[in-house]
Amino acid sequence: MNTILHPMETTTADYLYNNYVLQSTMQHMEQASTWYRDAEEVAEEVARNLDTTLEVGASVVSAFSPRERWSTNVSKAIAYSLGGRPKGLQNNLAMADAAIEKGFDALKGQKTNAFARAIAGDTDAVVIDVWMMRAALMPTDSPNKSQYNMLADTVRKIASEHGITPRTCQALIWIVKRGSAA
Repeated sequence: MNTILHPMETTTADYLYNNYVLQSTMQHMEQASTWYRDAEEVAEEVARNLDTTLEVGASVVSAFSPRERWSTNVSKAIAYSLGGRPKGLQNNLAMADAAIEKGFDALKGQKTNAFARAIAGDTDAVVIDVWMMRAALMPTDSPNKSQYNMLADTVRKIASEHGITPRTCQALIWIVKRGSAA
């Protein structure tokens, strides 16, 4: 199960992502296995404040995620859910407004849509962000659609090989690459 792959027998992303999983510690695994559940609790609070569904709460949280640290993302989503109009990227605010009506369907970007689904409990959802791109040594921080799909499929394959969910595998790679879960 935890075999080291030879670089010539796999894609670069497959090799790199697998090695991040193999390099992980028990502490990394614990952080990865609880990260999305903790994020779901934030989405539940947002949903309660808005008197709406978890799908909408998770979509609002995700709408504030582009170009934000997680702590700022949470602060903005909660402030929004309490009637505030957080400062920042106007597109994020427009996505949050649209999420109230359309939930997941308001999030047109692959990353924000997958992020909302992962937060809402979809264990097959895989978020490919700047850190996942860097972990795969991609030449850009922003994937095109085919790169996104290829990397998400690679995460699902690695997850299956290690007996963990794709969402947890993605969180684990992210934590090991970035250095923390914050």
